[in-house]
Amino acid sequence: MKPLCRARHKGFIDGKTITHLKRDLCIDSLFPLKKKMLDLDDAWVLAEEDQEPWVEWTPPEPFPLNHPPQRPEAVRRREEKRQRTLAEKKAEKEQQEPPKPHLVKVELKAIREMRLWENLQVLLTVVVMREHFSDGEVQKWALATTREDLAPLEVRNWYHERTQIEEQHRQVKLFWDLEKFRSRSLSLIRTQVVFVLLAYSLFQAFLKKRERGELNERTRCRIVNELHCEDDKNVLYSRGKVACLTPLEHQELLLTLTERPRRKILKKTRELRQRRLLPELPERPTN
Repeated sequence: MKPLCRARHKGFIDGKTITHLKRDLCIDSLFPLKKKMLDLDDAWVLAEEDQEPWVEWTPPEPFPLNHPPQRPEAVRRREEKRQRTLAEKKAEKEQQEPPKPHLVKVELKAIREMRLWENLQVLLTVVVMREHFSDGEVQKWALATTREDLAPLEVRNWYHERTQIEEQHRQVKLFWDLEKFRSRSLSLIRTQVVFVLLAYSLFQAFLKKRERGELNERTRCRIVNELHCEDDKNVLYSRGKVACLTPLEHQELLLTLTERPRRKILKKTRELRQRRLLPELPERPTN
């Protein structure tokens, strides 16, 4: 099992702590380096003198918006008109204001087995990066990690998960009752913290098992409401076959039907709805 990679803020970097995490707890650290550090200058000198080629990464193009295959013609025309209006407004705005520079490409190179401080007893891998923007500006920065088996681009991707980690910390503190302590006793406070973190971890394991990882960014109440909706099932029977669908799956099935079956279902639905509105007739006497 690979050790956990932990993103740390550069204001809390300490060689002794990083050594303790790596050697005693088998936890790897990942952190950015300050621009004024002399060790960072040494890393850049080694990167320029190294004969290894730079690794280039280009941001992927945004996915084009594709229309659903069964979208009604009126809706499709209305959406195309809206997109043309948005494109015209965007063009007018770009004429008035210069467009913001965007990232064009990134050059990366890993410098292995570096020691940055005297009290740091483990080796670091420093990944130096040059980010090229559309206006010609080049920004340089670097990341350091105690993991030895990561490629330069993997280190960059690991660090970009720091915002998601910070969001999860905020969720625990604000929405998991972690800061509302009911007692002043230190033992009870520790017990509450342990049980809250245990409940949060079990909840995350449950979401991962259910393949609902996208719910991690939502609050606890919203997650519970989303999971409750999954308990409702619509059972459809046709030609000797049965299908159990969630309400959203059933709704998607109806919205993607072609025009003819959709009209038939609409007609039948209105008939059933009208029958429910009519009063029930009294039973006919048998005598």
